[in-house]
Amino acid sequence: MKKQVLFGVALGLGSFAFAQTTTLNNGVTPPKVKPALATKAELYKKNQLPGAEATPSFSGLVSGLRPATPAQRAYTTTAIGTTGYQLQTNASICNRLINNPDGTLSATWTFSTQQASWTDRGTGYNYFNGSSWGPNPTAKIENVRTGFTNIGVTSTGAEVVVSHEASDLHISKRPVKGTGPWSDAAFLGSPDVWARLAVGGANGMTLHVISQTTGVGGAPFMGQDGALAYSRSLDGGITWDKLHTVIPEIDASSYLGFGGDSYSIDAKGDTIAIVAGGFDVDVVLIKSIDNGATWTKTIVNYFPIPLFDEPTMLSDIDSDGIADTLETNDASVHVMLDNQGKAHVWFGRMRMLNDDLGDGGVSYFPGTDGLMYWNESMGASSASVSTPVMIAAAADIDADGVLNVTEWGTYQVSLSSMPSSGIDAAGRIYVSYASIYEGNAELGAPGDGKSYRHTYVMRSDDGGATWCTPQDVTDPPGPSQQDYVEGVYGAMAKRVDGFVHLIVQTDNAVGHGVTAATPDPQSGDATINYIKVPVADLACVTGISENAAAMSSMELYPNPAAASTNLAFTVANKGKVSIRVFNVTGQMVAELANQEFAAGKHNMQINLEKFNAGIYIINMISADGTSTQKLIVK
Repeated sequence: MKKQVLFGVALGLGSFAFAQTTTLNNGVTPPKVKPALATKAELYKKNQLPGAEATPSFSGLVSGLRPATPAQRAYTTTAIGTTGYQLQTNASICNRLINNPDGTLSATWTFSTQQASWTDRGTGYNYFNGSSWGPNPTAKIENVRTGFTNIGVTSTGAEVVVSHEASDLHISKRPVKGTGPWSDAAFLGSPDVWARLAVGGANGMTLHVISQTTGVGGAPFMGQDGALAYSRSLDGGITWDKLHTVIPEIDASSYLGFGGDSYSIDAKGDTIAIVAGGFDVDVVLIKSIDNGATWTKTIVNYFPIPLFDEPTMLSDIDSDGIADTLETNDASVHVMLDNQGKAHVWFGRMRMLNDDLGDGGVSYFPGTDGLMYWNESMGASSASVSTPVMIAAAADIDADGVLNVTEWGTYQVSLSSMPSSGIDAAGRIYVSYASIYEGNAELGAPGDGKSYRHTYVMRSDDGGATWCTPQDVTDPPGPSQQDYVEGVYGAMAKRVDGFVHLIVQTDNAVGHGVTAATPDPQSGDATINYIKVPVADLACVTGISENAAAMSSMELYPNPAAASTNLAFTVANKGKVSIRVFNVTGQMVAELANQEFAAGKHNMQINLEKFNAGIYIINMISADGTSTQKLIVK
């Protein structure tokens, strides 16, 4: 099976030069990346000489992107708790914040008062009653040691918390949100750990739980070493009609197993979406529209070696006996159902290498960057077609064309990752993510010189086709900016009203410092901050305008197309217009225009005879903004 605690020659730190032109789907072409510390394996295919086929990381800088100034930020930050245990997840973000329809909020996190051992670890909980948060908790809600907590609220207003004990899942419940004692019980009777919870069903009373499981004594479970188990309760957790079942679409015939926390779940009525990933597996979506009775499977991001087995297989895709560096995902995956029940998926871009069989894990490249996005309208990925697009990456704050970082805290994810999302009644989609921060580095020993991560939020007004400029929400508003802050593990409430609601863990030392594999220093307790961001602060004010009449725009027809397609575009104001075509890996394959156009409507026929079948991005940049369209060539 794959391991989520992974080491090897590819663990060298640094940023890397890249050889191809890459563009985000907000139309920005990243500048080059500052070369820094990098092993030979970081830059070249294993065992090839310098100057041979390069396999570099894409740093994905967003040129000129800067955090909003204090005057621009109207959001508020409230400390609602602390924790000495700073590892909130091994990969994907848990469902930790509920924005209830009556304006109350239920928040949870993994809590401890200790700096080591963490014998009192459990669920930290706080509640916003509509006007104020409760006092910071001083103890966990459970009667046993737990961790990696999730919360849901049923249609009756009951709160349900699912976490894990040493070798089982734990459920805590109370009938009235925000008040009353919690009942506690271990409820699966199997070694299931690292759960995810979503509440759904037509009556809002179904609990859907996914978790990783091995068999008793660590033996394989249903033929998988790390099966993704599914459990269901139709009555709010009183009884369970499905217990640690393995959904056929992701059973041993397709996957050897999944790592802990490498999965996400969402539910809306009788529709449920589950996405799972990992360094050496697909990003795979399974979806049910009958409350978990039957499922369909879609490959979101294809991993080129099916049933990859680390002890016996090199990462060799061309059968030359030499391990190749492969594009993959970082296991920090996230799924959300929109108001029509369509699934949207995010994950961090990653690269992996397995050149040493049986050493307990594959190597990964921590300097890889890029927040990837996909939705069901984009179609399945395969060996020949890759459909996810990159929507965000690290910000070039000083606009010098390079990312000036050399070391950072270890989370074993991409430099831009930990996605969490929400949606409002108008269908606008919001996503938060943590990204390496080029500003101030950590001061003082130990660990001085390491760069922090900040949490950013961005939105899409058109179902994910384009995205507005990300906003840094780690810095609180006001004249004293807190650049020296690590802001990670952002968990966004799925329901967005006039505000985006999220909780973020902050600390003045980088990393989490929990495991021996991540010896980043701690500096006392971390703070759990509730952040409330007005949706107006996330509007498209640069790049992609909210006012379609005031910017250049374009459309393609027919689309999909085979021999040719027509590009109709409108230029709002006379000026230079650049129109380029990119493939899904970010390489520019054609430049259709780079000249001055008069204001008004224009048409252009694109000959597709030299285009291979697949998905392409048409990107138009003018003085009025950027417009992006997806082209499918048959």
